[in-house]
Amino acid sequence: MTTVAAGGAGSGGAFSIVAVLADEITGSATLSGIAAAGMTTGAALTAVPLAKLMARSGRRVGLRSGYLLALAGSLLMLLATVVDMYALVLVGMAAVGTGSACGLAARFAVVDLAPPAERARTIGLLVGATTVGAIAGPTLATGPFTAVASALGLEELAGPFIFAAVVFSLAAVVLDRGLRPDPLLVARRLGDGADAARGRGSLARSIGIIARLPPARLATVAMMVGQGVMVATMVMAPLHMTDGDQGLRVIGFVISTHIVGMYALAPLVGWATGRIGPTPMIILGGVISFGGAEIAAHTPPHVAWGMFAGMFAVGLGWNCCLVAGTALFTAAVPTGDRVPVQGAADLLMSASGGIGGIAGGAVVAWQDFQFLSHYSGLFGAVLAGVALLAYLGNTPGVSRRSSRI
Repeated sequence: MTTVAAGGAGSGGAFSIVAVLADEITGSATLSGIAAAGMTTGAALTAVPLAKLMARSGRRVGLRSGYLLALAGSLLMLLATVVDMYALVLVGMAAVGTGSACGLAARFAVVDLAPPAERARTIGLLVGATTVGAIAGPTLATGPFTAVASALGLEELAGPFIFAAVVFSLAAVVLDRGLRPDPLLVARRLGDGADAARGRGSLARSIGIIARLPPARLATVAMMVGQGVMVATMVMAPLHMTDGDQGLRVIGFVISTHIVGMYALAPLVGWATGRIGPTPMIILGGVISFGGAEIAAHTPPHVAWGMFAGMFAVGLGWNCCLVAGTALFTAAVPTGDRVPVQGAADLLMSASGGIGGIAGGAVVAWQDFQFLSHYSGLFGAVLAGVALLAYLGNTPGVSRRSSRI
C-alpha cells in the first residue's frame, strides 16, 4: 500500500503537465493528446511482460522492475524539457506508464492471499491507499517542485518530472525492502494451484479465457470503459482550461480533485461491492462516468467549478468500474490461469485508455472539448445498460441470482 501511494504520486505528477509540455513543444492539440496517452500506452505495453515476470519470479521482482523503468522514463521527460524534443516526451511518458501498470498489478497482488469474501474490500483498501500520493502528486509537482526546477536553472515544466523521479525511486526501494515475503510465492507454497500458470500464459490464450467467461468478459469491458472515459476527458482537460486562461495551479487542483474521485472513496466502494455484488456497482460506475463527462461537456473553459465537479465524478466512475470489475474478474478466472490472464485484462484496459487519449486529442482538434466529453460519456451509459441487462438476466456469474463476492 505504501509503494502504490508513492507510485501514484509519481504517475499523477508526471501526467498532470505532459499535455501542456507537448503543446508547448509542438503547438498541436492532437500531438498533445498522443503524448498524454503515452502513459496508458506504456501501461498497456508493459502489462503482459510484467505479468509474465511476476508469474516466473514473484510480485516483488516484477513490481520493482516496473518502478525502476518508470524512474528512467521520468528522467527522459526531464531531459525533454531541456532540449524541447517531442520524441523524448513520447518515449519517456510510455516508460512512466510502467509505474501506472505496477499500480494496476498491485490490486491483484493484494488479493493473492485474501479470503474470497474479503477480496472486494481488500482491493478497495489498496486503491484507497493511492489517495494520499495521487492527490499530493499533481499539487506538489505543479507547486513546490516548479520552484525546485527554477532553483536548478530549469523551466517550471521540469518540476513535475523531478518530483516523479524522486518518488519512483522511493517506490522501488520501499517495495524491494518491504514486500517480504512475496505474496504470490507464499500462495504457491500453500498449494492453491497458482503454479499452473507457468508456461501457459500466452496472450491469445489469456484473451480467449476472458472471452469464454461471461463474468470475466463483463469485468474487463467495465474496466476498459472506465479507463477510456477517464483518460479521454482527463488528458484534454488541462488544455481546455488553458484556453480559458486558467493557471497551472488551478489545473493541478482540478487534477488532484479528479484523483480524489479515483481513489479516496475506494474503501467505501470495495465495502459496497462486497455487500451488493460487483455487477450493481459496475452499473453505478457507468452512470457516474456518464454524468461526470456530461458536466464537463457543459463547462466553458474559463469556469473552474464545472471541471472540478465533472472530473471528480469521472474519477469516481472509474473507481467503481475498477474495484467492482477486479473483484468480479478475480472470482471468475480459475486460480491456475489468474496471473497471465490478469496481465491480459490490464493490457486491454490500458489500451482502451491509450486509444481514448489519442482519439481525445484528434477530436478536440476536429471539434472541441465539449464534444469529446459528451460522446466519451456515452460509453459509460452503454456500459450501465449492458451490465443491467446481464444482472436482470440469467448470465452465469453475473446475474442477481449469482452468489455475492
